[in-house]
Amino acid sequence: MAGAGLARFDADGCLVWANPAFRAALPWDSGASLRASLSGVACPDAVERLASGGTVAIAAAAGRRLTLAAAEGEEGETLLTLVEAEASPEAPPNLSANRATFQTVFDAMSDAVCAFDAQMRLVVWNRRYEELFQLPPGLAVPGCPMAELIRYTARRGEYQPAVVEDADLQRIVAERLELCQPTNPLSYRLNRTDGMILDVRHSPLPGGGFLRVFTDVTERARAEEAQGQIMQTIAFPLVVTRVADGVVLAGNRPAAELFGVPVEQAVGRARAYDHYSDPVERERLLEALRAGGGRVDAFETRMRRANGSEMWVIASARLFRYQGETAMLACVTDITARKRAEQALEAQWTQASAVLNGLSQGVMAFDRDLRLVAWNQRALELLSVDAAFARFHRPFAEIARHVAERGGYGKGGLDALVEGRVAGLREAGGELREERVRADGLVVESLTTPLPDGGIVTTYTDVTERKQAEQELAASRELFELAIRAAREGISQWDLRTNDLWFSPQWWGLLGYGEEEMSNTLARWAELILPEDREAMLRLVGEFAAGTREECQLLQRYRHKDGHIVHLFTRAIRVVGSDGRAFRIVGSHTDVTERVRAEEQAHTAREEAESALRNLKEAQAHLVQSEKMAALGSLVAGVAHEINTPVGIALTGASLLSERIRLIRRDFEAGQIRKPDFADFLDTASEATQLMLLNIDRAAQLIQSFKQIAVDQASEERRVFDLRDYIQEVLRSLGVRIKRAAHTVIVDCPDDLLIDGYPGALSQVLTNFVMNSIIHGFAPGQHGTLRVSVRCVGEDDVELVYADDGRGIPPDLHGRIFDPFFTTNRGSGGSGLGLNIVYNIATRTLRGRIALDSAPGQGATFTLRFPRVAPAELVVA
Repeated sequence: MAGAGLARFDADGCLVWANPAFRAALPWDSGASLRASLSGVACPDAVERLASGGTVAIAAAAGRRLTLAAAEGEEGETLLTLVEAEASPEAPPNLSANRATFQTVFDAMSDAVCAFDAQMRLVVWNRRYEELFQLPPGLAVPGCPMAELIRYTARRGEYQPAVVEDADLQRIVAERLELCQPTNPLSYRLNRTDGMILDVRHSPLPGGGFLRVFTDVTERARAEEAQGQIMQTIAFPLVVTRVADGVVLAGNRPAAELFGVPVEQAVGRARAYDHYSDPVERERLLEALRAGGGRVDAFETRMRRANGSEMWVIASARLFRYQGETAMLACVTDITARKRAEQALEAQWTQASAVLNGLSQGVMAFDRDLRLVAWNQRALELLSVDAAFARFHRPFAEIARHVAERGGYGKGGLDALVEGRVAGLREAGGELREERVRADGLVVESLTTPLPDGGIVTTYTDVTERKQAEQELAASRELFELAIRAAREGISQWDLRTNDLWFSPQWWGLLGYGEEEMSNTLARWAELILPEDREAMLRLVGEFAAGTREECQLLQRYRHKDGHIVHLFTRAIRVVGSDGRAFRIVGSHTDVTERVRAEEQAHTAREEAESALRNLKEAQAHLVQSEKMAALGSLVAGVAHEINTPVGIALTGASLLSERIRLIRRDFEAGQIRKPDFADFLDTASEATQLMLLNIDRAAQLIQSFKQIAVDQASEERRVFDLRDYIQEVLRSLGVRIKRAAHTVIVDCPDDLLIDGYPGALSQVLTNFVMNSIIHGFAPGQHGTLRVSVRCVGEDDVELVYADDGRGIPPDLHGRIFDPFFTTNRGSGGSGLGLNIVYNIATRTLRGRIALDSAPGQGATFTLRFPRVAPAELVVA
């Protein structure tokens, strides 16, 4: 082999330099990545094997077998040594023949390098190895047993104070040789007695033997120790992890307390991946570090403590070289409490969103970090922001870019527009009022107000109509002045900036004043207002001018020049300037005196009508009571007529008996009484007495019946009664009127049908039915049949059907038959209340319902259905 290949790769793994032997064997381009170059020609983990101190075999062209070995330089670069294993049978079975080839390469390395064959004999070393262990020329020769080298360095105190006893030497040699047996790469740190600190990497070689690289890391180790001490003094958590696999390389006590893992247990054992709630988050952090040039600030994620509890953290991370490896230093802060507060705030925002969406203005609020914390739909509409884009804690810069992309800030570069918006907010010391015109012509006015906690709130108002109104107002000023002169209404203007008041001549004319009498001052205007209205009127106008009252439409009373009162209806508006403040109030005044007087007259007429209605209701109630008393009077007359016959017969019998007693007494006193005369007297007395008893009993029954019915109708007392017997009693009380009309009455009612209700109410209903039939149901001289039928409907209701076969009721009167004061016989004394009383009793007192079925010439049928037991809560009116 003519010579070894040598190449140097920088800390990023890119080829910087290679000697001719290396380029002849491996023609890699300068700047080529080591990982990319090894892909396809070596094992997949070739880079990792080299980084851990191992060797990598490469298959080259023409069957050549190449071996790569790596060493780390002082500035983090990687030095690669390329050797070719010759297949010649004359080649010795050990590595000693290659010593001359490697010597130049190894002597150029800053690390001490040595290689031993399978028999633990020295085959390759460099000058740095001789210098580091101070080997004499006779010892540093090919084939020197490793045991001899260990004895030499032990006697010099390399592993502990100088050893002179053979037993101690044998023990040390055995221990050190044991360290050379591992078949896998390993590394360890050697602290020499002279204070030097070495990093030792042990790499087994193909076919037996091993390669060792000794790196002087004294200064770096002391610096790391100092860094560790500094880290321990820092009050906030710091963690150093290896980028390749996430193993913890260093940490301070605050970090140990935060994660619940002692530092000594974490370093070299714990993996950062195990403490992320989602391991993908660490990959996202590494991507952000690479994109940010090795620097990331304010990276929020969720992590886990050793006990499994989760926490929100914010991390600031940096990439740097630590102990010869690419590492990440992270400063971690627990923000769980803040995130909970933000989540609570977000929940409050969800509840408040309904309120904000009810506002006519657009609203957006940002916290002190310019993150969105509140908004409403109107703001999104005015800014042309998609609803899906707005989310809690979205940065203002992103929203500004979203608006700028849609032309919301006009023309210009996106970055410049966004930076200008952000800078404008941060530099504004107080309120910031802006106005911009969207591409569709909509004019949006924004007002940004700082909040005490450092945040801001911005309101957005669509002022397109206001701007158009201002333009139209300015363009039509002359037309407005002409309209004022031609208008029949009074016009007023009040300049709030100068406090000047102006009324048009038409306004003064409404109050009877000419142009020469006009005095446009606040004092004069206040004098014309009625004294009793003045204070309230001035206060209301002041509130409208101050903006605390949104609209102004009011009726004002003024004193006319002639002394009478004039009513003016005033409508006023505020004119708002570009600063959003009202600077003028314009009003129109209409004389509505005649309308007010008409309304007053209408009000008086309404009160009079209401009074008449009350009197009418009272009269109706009086008539109803009179109707009831009339019915009772009719009952009295009928009963009196019925009683008259038995009483007359009893009176005749009593008179006859009195006369016979007088005659028998005369004969008795004269002593002329005879037996036949006395027997005749006894017969006459017996007959007269019998006749008197029969008729007096009849009269007593009529009186009792009249008494019960009269009491029922007068008192409307509730009681239990037999319906059939009661119907008979009511009809008996009406017997005179029925007989006089020569009508036939038929009653069909079950026996022993007991009703718990109001018999007086039922008596009034039946009496009105009968009297209505007698008075209205038949033509004069016509005789008919009155039928009362009763049946039970289920267990709770009773149906009473009253029918006559008279001339009937026309269909067009069915809808009015129960109305009060409706009658077809008013000229004959009808009051029109009979059937209205029936309807009220049926629906209110009896708690039932009533229906009419009638046709001309077919009589009238009334069907009354009511409960057998009246409801207990009924209150009789």
